[in-house]
Amino acid sequence: MTSQVVTGSLTAVDGRTVPLKTTITDNADNSELKSNDTYTVTSQSVGRFCDGWTIASGYVQAATGICYAYILRNGVNICNINSLSSMALGNGYGSAAVSHRFRVIPGDQLIVRTEV
Repeated sequence: MTSQVVTGSLTAVDGRTVPLKTTITDNADNSELKSNDTYTVTSQSVGRFCDGWTIASGYVQAATGICYAYILRNGVNICNINSLSSMALGNGYGSAAVSHRFRVIPGDQLIVRTEV
């Protein structure tokens, strides 16, 4: 199986940002993208690091295809996150508004699926 480094960020309405970075196995369902331990000391779930933040924008990117990126809460997709890859139309980079703003609570996870 192949894997790749997935990066991104989430930005709160007050401007706080959490950088994200995790090595994810391709074609695996329910892989969690966590905070970048270079900036957050330890790699943490979004629900732990961003507890109480209201998220307004974000993005997730990888070298090859990303099928999806979303916030999982109690088994339910509560918000889609902009997903980019080198194969994406426009080859864009950067934060975009989330599908709708939400307040992060403990237990929330940012789930992604990558493809080769």
